[in-house]
Amino acid sequence: MAAKKTTAKKLPAVAKKFSFAPGQWLAALAAGALLGLSAPGINQWYLAWFALAPLFLLIYSNNHHYVKQILLAFVFGLAYNLVYLHWYLNLAPLDWLGFSGIYGNLLAILAWIITATHQALAFLLFAAIVARLPLKASFKLAKKGRGLINWPIWLLPLLWVLIVNKLGNMPDLLGVPWTMLEYTQYQQPQLLQSASIIGGVGICALIVMVNVTIASFIATIVGKNKFKALAAENRVTSAFHCLFTTIVAVLIFAAGYFQEKALPTNDAIVSTALVQGGINIDMQKTVHRFTIEDLLENYDKLLTEYDCHDQLVVLAEGALPTYLRDQPGVLNWLKNKAYTKHLDLVLGSMDKSVANRPYNAAYGITSGGIVLSEVYHKRFLVPIGEYTPLMVHYLPEWVKRWTNTPAGGGFAAGKEAVLLPLPSGRVAPLICFESISPEVTAASCRAGGQVLANISDLAWFHKSDCGEQMVAFSVLRAIENRRYCLFAANTGPCAIIDKAGRIVQYQPQGGKPVLVGKIGLNSKTTIFAQWFR
Repeated sequence: MAAKKTTAKKLPAVAKKFSFAPGQWLAALAAGALLGLSAPGINQWYLAWFALAPLFLLIYSNNHHYVKQILLAFVFGLAYNLVYLHWYLNLAPLDWLGFSGIYGNLLAILAWIITATHQALAFLLFAAIVARLPLKASFKLAKKGRGLINWPIWLLPLLWVLIVNKLGNMPDLLGVPWTMLEYTQYQQPQLLQSASIIGGVGICALIVMVNVTIASFIATIVGKNKFKALAAENRVTSAFHCLFTTIVAVLIFAAGYFQEKALPTNDAIVSTALVQGGINIDMQKTVHRFTIEDLLENYDKLLTEYDCHDQLVVLAEGALPTYLRDQPGVLNWLKNKAYTKHLDLVLGSMDKSVANRPYNAAYGITSGGIVLSEVYHKRFLVPIGEYTPLMVHYLPEWVKRWTNTPAGGGFAAGKEAVLLPLPSGRVAPLICFESISPEVTAASCRAGGQVLANISDLAWFHKSDCGEQMVAFSVLRAIENRRYCLFAANTGPCAIIDKAGRIVQYQPQGGKPVLVGKIGLNSKTTIFAQWFR
């Protein structure tokens, strides 16, 4: 009987900890949405340095059952990703897919929610692991070290990078490392210079470290009874933790500052022009689609109007959506144009293997009118958009229709970091989505790439913040590898980013169709590119 009474007393306590009181869930939604406002395009970058702290308070609240802790983290992550990925709503109209009017809008909303939910699972996984960590033992160790050694402040950022940045975004798990915290700082390059040593993942770890310290300080002030696992032993110890984190941040920023100051200034200077085709999704996919001849006429007009000559000219992804090697007439036009105007050309098209496997590709044509034998094949493909994952084969037909590439059934993935050795320099191509991958970019620079050229087709997303977020990714890739980065999108934006991550030239969507500027070349491999694989 006594055992039954004890059990009866415990059940209400558990039920209370797992209650669905709307206040806590709304707080998780609001806090996650607030952090989402730091996203590129919304640009409230400063929020990233403290708006993640509520997540740790939610995870380590004494009043929450374990399952509730991880579900609150999921809700936080869902709100964060919904705000960050708001541009998914600009997928509509979807007439080119056969979904007109309200059906196109509903499908765009569904894609937005599904993607945000998938990304939020990484928050759930993170919470599921860290909620069970014995942090109090770590704080006791920190106390013995007079507050200068605080393992939770180190451990939680490390686990965040491993779980959210890496494991939760593995391509094999259909992960898309798009909403990473480091990209929120792209307009503050002075805070990012140490990325050439620690990478964007290191910047992310620092942001998380600051937020953990803030959360611990709040937990200590509010009281151990509410946040026992997160609160320090006392306020003095918590103050030491704050001091320690401040010192670490200052040292990291100082290392980046001196790295930037040591950058060589005697780079070979190359004139360049980024050409937007301006071919929107309706022109590509509907009955009004442009022919190859229409596209060549359009590019000829732009190159003439902007007097492009003696330059490295970059055309966007899918600039010529055909198997270029099978088009001798098109190749002759390109070779003649490159020769007469003395242009080194980089352009997006398609290629296929001996076994007829299709690739999303980038070609190079020299100013001497020679088509390079080296052809770059995109390595990091967009799930569903460029290939059909196995699981999608079991989904409704309307989902499969998203794999609507010029190749028909999707692309195969390239395996190597192929460079385009042009007279202007060794160009390391990146195609669209690949700008989110520090691994792919670093491999291209280790292979000898002197300048990064990201070619993209963002017409799918109409006028949205998608392009600005991709420019943000390119800023990190430029700093990590100390390479100029050219970002050329079919419908804009276009940008020239220097090796310190400064956007020196920018053309928004709807701006001029050609962006002209100058770049420098660099062959040295950064510390980050050497260790990050």
